[in-house]
Order: sequence, then structure tokens, then C-alpha cells
Amino acid sequence: MASLRLHKKFGAAPTIPICYICGEDKNEVVLLGASWKGDQAPPMHMCIDAIPCEKCQEFMAQGVICLSVRDGETSDNPYRTGRIAVVKEDAVREMFAGDVDVSKQRIVYIHDSAWTAFGLPG
Repeated sequence: MASLRLHKKFGAAPTIPICYICGEDKNEVVLLGASWKGDQAPPMHMCIDAIPCEKCQEFMAQGVICLSVRDGETSDNPYRTGRIAVVKEDAVREMFAGDVDVSKQRIVYIHDSAWTAFGLPG
């Protein structure tokens, strides 16, 4: 039988997880309980893992998810500017001249200026 240790101040400390790809709700509730280390209640919506939502999993089965990011962003978790497109794997290989291995990685970040240059929907 599973048990939940409650947070001293926030009890079950619930939150609604969001998809780390598209930022939409995953239609779940996560009870953080004592694992929540904050001194304020957890936010109502937060990204808690790198598991894509069902919609993004379907997109990845169809092709590669392209996400627009602010020009100059280089981190592992760049600032997303809100545009998303699903592109066939072969087209992504052509766009990046083979510099990106899309056979395993099904998400590609594209700087806004390159997004426009590639003619992706805006």
C-alpha cells in the first residue's frame, strides 16, 4: 500500500503538471506532499518532469517537434517564444544539413530568426 507523507504546512501540496514541450496541462494532479521543499505553496501549474503529454507523444510519432526560441538562447532549457510545428524527419535533416540526430531526439529548438528564414508557420 502506497502512502503519502504530508508537508508540514501545505499538506498534500497538490499541483497540475504541465508538458515541458508545449506547456499545456497534462490533465493530472500530482500530490507532492513532504517532497515539496518550498516555503510557499507549490504553484497551481508546474513542470515536474520531462515526460511529454499525450498530444506531444502523438506529434513525435508523426515527425519532429520544432519549437521556436528566442535568438541567442543556448541553454538546455531555452526560452520558448510560443510557436510549435511538427515537421517530417527528412525535412528536419535537410534544414540542419545532418547536424541534428532526429532518429532519437524528437524535439528541435530553432531560433526565431531561423524559424522565419525556414518559412515555418508564425
